[in-house]
Amino acid sequence: MNTFGIFIAIFTSAFIALGIADYYDQPHNWYLFLLMVLTGVFIHIIILILKADIDEEEGA
Repeated sequence: MNTFGIFIAIFTSAFIALGIADYYDQPHNWYLFLLMVLTGVFIHIIILILKADIDEEEGA
């Protein structure tokens, strides 16, 4: 999956989480959406770093 698709998935999952919170009448604010997106991007960056390390070891 390309990088653009990953970011679309991160934003979509954040919107779904807000929708579920709204369905169950839980409080949510705009900064929680931002926090979910930033957490998703952070996790994606960690995965890319680990994948690059594994690819480098296999190539050596």
